[in-house]
Amino acid sequence: MAREVKVNQDYKSKLLKLIPSEIIAAYLVIEGIIPDNRKYIGTLVVSIILLFMVPLYLRKIYNVRRIGQHVFVMFAFLIWIYSLGGPFRYWNIWEAWIGSSLLILYTLAIPLFYRPTEQTAW
Repeated sequence: MAREVKVNQDYKSKLLKLIPSEIIAAYLVIEGIIPDNRKYIGTLVVSIILLFMVPLYLRKIYNVRRIGQHVFVMFAFLIWIYSLGGPFRYWNIWEAWIGSSLLILYTLAIPLFYRPTEQTAW
């Protein structure tokens, strides 16, 4: 499946392309194998590495060239990590209900607000 959002795509197509599903899956697997006594540093390092992998992954694997899409997907990943707890749990700034609410609202809203143009960015 091509991941770049096209100008005239419907809501459902945009929604599926703006969720970093493979990166989230990688985070979940890695987070699950981090020992409990290393969760704080482990989830922090993994989150940072995967966050910076999002644009590389989109560009190299799916040839997504629109910078706007990269930014929206990176932000979506941050919201997913927050909703799961991630390192935010250890900073005492994580609230499960806020994470779940943000995840639902952002996921529903991003296809409405992301409007690609005809031009590619890079």
